[in-house]
Amino acid sequence: MRAICTDKWDGERISPSAFTGPDTSVSRLAVFPLEDHWELFRRGVQRPPERLLSLMVEIGVGKLAQLGQTHSPPAEITVEADAVEWNRAHAVMPGRRSRGIANRILGAAHRHLPPCEAVPGRTR
Repeated sequence: MRAICTDKWDGERISPSAFTGPDTSVSRLAVFPLEDHWELFRRGVQRPPERLLSLMVEIGVGKLAQLGQTHSPPAEITVEADAVEWNRAHAVMPGRRSRGIANRILGAAHRHLPPCEAVPGRTR
């Protein structure tokens, strides 16, 4: 799970820099369910008023590895646990990834919009 804040999201498009690195921070759904990540990311990632949590993207470790291996040239993409004080589900994607791989990740990732109650004026 990757938090996408307003510095990486223009309302339509996610910047590939969200996945280029170095050591891209992610969070593991195996440790905390999706619903808990909203508040976790609001407390740990947002920096109002400039940087607000806009959405989250989800992609599995196996899919990341596959995208890396099928890219030209192939690249190894891994995820390593890296618990931090505010998030014991924290992990990193070590190293840097090319803009091309980042775009492939974004194309394969599932977007999660915030719950309606978290967005003023938004209804189901």
